[in-house]
Order: sequence, then structure tokens, then C-alpha cells
Amino acid sequence: MEIMSNQPTAETGGDHTAGASMSAGVERADLTSPSPVTKQRSLRAVYVLNDGLKAVAANSPESGALQCLQRACDAESAILTTVTFGRLDFGETTVLDTFYDADIAVVDMSDVFRQPSLFYHLGVRESFDMANNVILYHDMDPDTAQSLKDMVTQKNTAARPVKIGFPWVQLPPEYRGSGLRNKASSGNYYFIPYLMTPSNEYLCCENVAQRRASEYMQPNWDNLLGPLCVPLVDRFVNLLKDIHVTSCASYKDTLLNDIRKARDKYQGEELAKELSRIKLRIDNTEVLTQDIVINLLFSYRDIQDYDAMVKLVQTIEMLPTCDLADQPMIQFHYAFALNRRNSPGDREQALRVMLQVLQSCEHPAPDMFCLCGRIYKDIFLDSDCKDTKNRDNAIQWYRKGFELQPTLYSGINLAVLLIVAGQQFETSIELRKIGVRLNSLLGRKGSLEKMNNYWDVGQFFTVSMLANDIPKAVQAAEKLFKLKPPIWYLRSVVQNLQLIQHFKKQNTEHSPQRERLNFWMDIIVEATQGTTNGLRFPVLILEPTKVYQPSYVSINSEAEEKNVSIWHVSPAETKGIHEWNFTASSIKGIR
Repeated sequence: MEIMSNQPTAETGGDHTAGASMSAGVERADLTSPSPVTKQRSLRAVYVLNDGLKAVAANSPESGALQCLQRACDAESAILTTVTFGRLDFGETTVLDTFYDADIAVVDMSDVFRQPSLFYHLGVRESFDMANNVILYHDMDPDTAQSLKDMVTQKNTAARPVKIGFPWVQLPPEYRGSGLRNKASSGNYYFIPYLMTPSNEYLCCENVAQRRASEYMQPNWDNLLGPLCVPLVDRFVNLLKDIHVTSCASYKDTLLNDIRKARDKYQGEELAKELSRIKLRIDNTEVLTQDIVINLLFSYRDIQDYDAMVKLVQTIEMLPTCDLADQPMIQFHYAFALNRRNSPGDREQALRVMLQVLQSCEHPAPDMFCLCGRIYKDIFLDSDCKDTKNRDNAIQWYRKGFELQPTLYSGINLAVLLIVAGQQFETSIELRKIGVRLNSLLGRKGSLEKMNNYWDVGQFFTVSMLANDIPKAVQAAEKLFKLKPPIWYLRSVVQNLQLIQHFKKQNTEHSPQRERLNFWMDIIVEATQGTTNGLRFPVLILEPTKVYQPSYVSINSEAEEKNVSIWHVSPAETKGIHEWNFTASSIKGIR
């Protein structure tokens, strides 16, 4: 049988679905209790104080503007946080995080000396796709006000680089990088000039006529100026209302990007921790969209955290205003995770979920049939291969998937289970047809030497074993070792290989190639085990020629004189020494 390679197109049907963290009942109560989650996520606003709270006089324009903003936030249930300019400019990490992650940033640029630094940090927000920025200006100088207005107009309408040419502004390393340079402006800037009347009312005057009228304002002109200007509180309220929908959409995009970046940057426990931090930011159903949930499920899948996948979907199911858990794709991954977690009752629940999904889908995907096959196969294996009813159920579902869309995943599993059921290639027409189809699928992928994906090589290995092509199986095994596949994948490969070895008629003829194949089977099986108490271990010795030499190490601890033996497996060169024995007393150390 010609053996080539394959892409993991149908692996989602069983071994590993094509998988941030929101475990049920853990970090946030508002995700596990029905009542709070119906609330819309509050906007997070941040305001940059001039010199800190103590330095802001109660009757100063900045203090009044801040009070107006606070009243508007209270009215719109927005969360307002204040940070001081000094700490922001210094680059304190927590202050930077607060400023950059806020849905809306409000800065007062009445002090012209702060403008360069504030514009810099607003530009950084743009690079983080946090686009809603408000520039306040206590309208004392019409020319400065007009200049700021022109700058805002330009940033909102022109694609131009973000200026970061302020050398005295220092950021921690995590906030620096080429990503801030040569980036088109994506900001949504709002310029709000304001003034304080003699009666301490704060008004927003956004056009020239209003500002010119304010220059001649007298104590009794409040009633005349009022109709020309908008109360600053009202302007803030309208702004917060306008920002809400856009902000939540941007927030969702940011979450998606962060989830994807976390998957690229972290692995294992570090990824789990990062996903947990991202999860804490998902505090309402408005940003809990299907793409967010799928990305979280994918991320959990990548670190084999099947319990977290299950709890994520179960948590979503409890949300009274959210029907995402009913989506077929999410139910598919839920069933997959249940099967892989394999707590008591999980596989039965996984079957119920998948059968319900298949009943509700007009055009079910082949992966759905394959996942049903995988669940039945695992139940069969749990019975020590005695539950023939579930074996036959697995065959039925894999056959449906293979007939709907032939893939290496469904074809290999169908062939293996047919062999387990007693069929052989020599006498089974169905097996021979599957073999021809597998050859065709593999042939589209090129030669083994060109493969760089452990899925492809593992399937090459398995099909070689089905075809009893020992030389190619040995080549594939060595290639698989060099690709360093994850343990969960090796376990899946070993499972099928052991079934083939146990149920398929084998050529018992002894040969050097058979010895090497047995060695590779040993080393792959050992790689999937934990600690072992065995006395013989397969090892690979890297020769000076950069060639791996299959070998065994044997520890003879029961001998009268304890010793360690090392020998090569079917060495290519018959000349030379290929076996060594070391007494315990001659071993000075192990590196």
C-alpha cells in the first residue's frame, strides 16, 4: 500500500477537536447566578487628574468638570476611575493598565504642558484598539481651543501615524514596541470645550459663536448663554450613551485578540492562568458571543483542560438570557469535552448531547458522526474490548462519517474497528475499499520526508501498520519522534496501533526491520506512561554521525554483581561493538 500523508481535517470527530477560561462557580459570582448577568456591562471610564486629588481645588474648573463627569457616569451606570497624571507619565504598570483598558479615556488638556504626554498615551490606546478618547479644555484661549479641535478633526478623519516623539515619556517594556509606530489613527476622539459661569454652572460650548459669547459673559448673562450652550453633564451623558454599543463591540474584538495572543504566547499552566485573567473580563452576556465562546473552548482544548470546557458550557447554560449553549458547534465541543474528561456519567451524557444535535441538524457535519463513533469506541475500550454492541455502534457511526466525507481520521478508525470485529484485508471487500481510499487521501499529501505535521506522520504510521508495511512504519515512527508530538496525541496513536497488533494477523517472521518496529512501539508506549518500575528501557543514542541509534538499557539489580547493560537494536553495521556491560562499581556518575 502506498503510504503518504494527511491533514487533520476530521480529528475534531474524536481525538482532538479543532480547542480562557470561565470555569463555573469559580471566579465570578455574576456568571453563576442568574440575576446579575442580565445587566448590561457597565462602561469603564478613566479620568486623568492634573496633580492628584489633593491638588484639585474644590472650586477649580477641573474639579467641576470631574464632578460633571461623575454625575454623568452615575446616571448611565458607568464606572469612573481616576488616575493622576504624574503616575501615568511615570509609567506605573497598574495605572497604565487602567488607562489603556478603559472603554473611554477622558483627559483635560487645559494645561498645555501636559498635552504632548497625554496625546502620546492616547495614541497608545489607539494601538490597543481602545478608540474612545475625550479631550476636555477649559475654554480660556480661543486659539488653543481651535488648535485642539483641528487636531481632533484630523485624527478622526485622516489616516496618519501616531506621534510618539516625546522622549521624556517612558513606558515599561511590555508597552513599548514597533506596533505603536507608523500606525494609522483609529481613534474616535471627542473634543469638549467647557466653561464655568459666574454662578458655577458648567457648560459645553462647541462652536465659535458660543465661545465668543462666553468671552463677554457677565454675572447676569447665565440665562442668555444657557440656550446657546449644553450643560456639561448632559454632554457627558449623551456621549456615554453614544459610546456604549461601539465600545462593547470593540471590547469583544479585544477579548478575541487577547485569547488568540494567549494561545500563541503561552502553554500549559501559564496559558490556563492567562485565560483565567481574560475570563474575569467577561462579565455580561453582551460580549459573550459565539466567537468568544468558541475561542475559549479552543484554548481550553489546546491545553487539554476538558473540565474547564465542560464547566464553561454548563455555566452558559445557566444564564437565563443566553442561548449560546444550544448552538450545534458549542454542543459538539461540549460532548467532545465530556467524553475526554470521562468522569462518571460523562460519556453517556456526551452521547445524549450528540444524538440530540444530530436530530436537530438538517445537514450534520461528518465530524459529528465521527464524534459519536469515538464515544462508542471509548466505551468499548473501557470494557476491555468485550462490549461488542458498542463496538458495532462505533463502526456504524464511523462508517456514516466516512461515507459522507472520506477522511483519514474516519477511515483509519473504521478500518481498525473492522479488524477488531474480525475482518481482514485479505477477505473483506469493505476493508480493501477503505484501504484504496486511504491510499488516495495520503497520496495527495506528498512524501513522508516533506511532512512537518505530527497529525500527518501519525496517520502515515497507522496506515503503514494497517498495510503491514514495516519499513515505512519504521520510517514514520522515527519521524514522529523527531516532531515531538504532545502526549495526548501519542496516546491516541498507541491506542490504534495496539488494537492493530492485537487483532490483525501479523507476519511473525523475525527480521531486523521487525525488531526496529518493536523498538519504536516500545519507545512510543513508554512516552505515554508515567513513572515506571521496569528493568528494561528503550533509548535513542545520538551517534557522532547525528543518526539516532535505537538501543535498550537494562538494569540488572538482582544479579550478584549489579550491572547495567546497553545494546543496539539491529545495528546497520555488523562490525564493531554493539553491546556494553557496566558493573555498578565502574559507574562514577550519570549526566
